[in-house]
Formats: sequence, structure tokens, C-alpha cells
Amino acid sequence: MKDKKNIYYIGGAILAYFLIIKPVLQKLSILKTDQEIDVDKEKQKFLNTTNEKPTKSSGEWAIIADQIHEDLRYTALDDDKKNAAYQAARVKNNADFKLLYKNFGKRREYFFGVPSGSEKDLAQFLRSNLADSEIQIINQNYRNKNINFQY
Repeated sequence: MKDKKNIYYIGGAILAYFLIIKPVLQKLSILKTDQEIDVDKEKQKFLNTTNEKPTKSSGEWAIIADQIHEDLRYTALDDDKKNAAYQAARVKNNADFKLLYKNFGKRREYFFGVPSGSEKDLAQFLRSNLADSEIQIINQNYRNKNINFQY
């Protein structure tokens, strides 16, 4: 009888995890969804398949990545969206984008000086802070330069 009771508890815990806890953790961006994992794999595949030479050094792209973060890090209060879009559009080829993306890494937004939300990569950061029209302009700029990545 006691073993049966334990089995019910274990079954209930597993059921609670998959039906309640896991979806909540995914909504809070603590746990990645299957779709986010697939997107990350695609990004890594793209980032590992370029044979072009960058037009700027890794240090220069690190400065540009820092500038994008500075322009957008405060949740809509003190954002310089035009400059962030300009900095993102400075990419001239796939190798440049690869360096910008890697130098940006994962960063967080702030709300009144307090970290807000989960860490985001460059694509997620720009997507969540720029308007669709600004993203389309950057994407068109990338297409004109034959850059494979699109936000």
C-alpha cells in the first residue's frame, strides 16, 4: 500500500512538472522551448560557416556591440534606437556579422537600474527593442550586402 502511494506521488510530481512547472519556466525565459533550441542551433550553424574576412577587428566589433547595448539597455526610457539600428547596419559581410554577434554575447535590459528579464543575444535584443520598420530596414541593408542573416 505504501509503495502504491509513493508511485502516485512520483507520478503526480512528474505530471505537475510537465503540465505546470515547465510551461511557467519557459514563459519566464528560465527554460528554453524546443523552438528556441532549434533557433540557437541554426544560429550556431550559420556562425560557423563563413569563409570571408572581416572588415574590422574583433575589438572594433566589441565596441560596436557595447554601443548597441548602451543605446538599448534601459527599457524604452533612454533608448537611442536610431543609433542602435545604425550600429547594427554597419555590418558589411557575413564575417562582420559573426564578430558582432559573438562580441555581443548575451546581455540583459534594465528597468530603473534593476536587471529586467532574461539575457538575450543580439538578434533577440534588437527584435525586442526596435520597431518592425527599423528591423526591416536593417534586413534590407543586409540583403543588399549579401549577408545571409536576417532579424
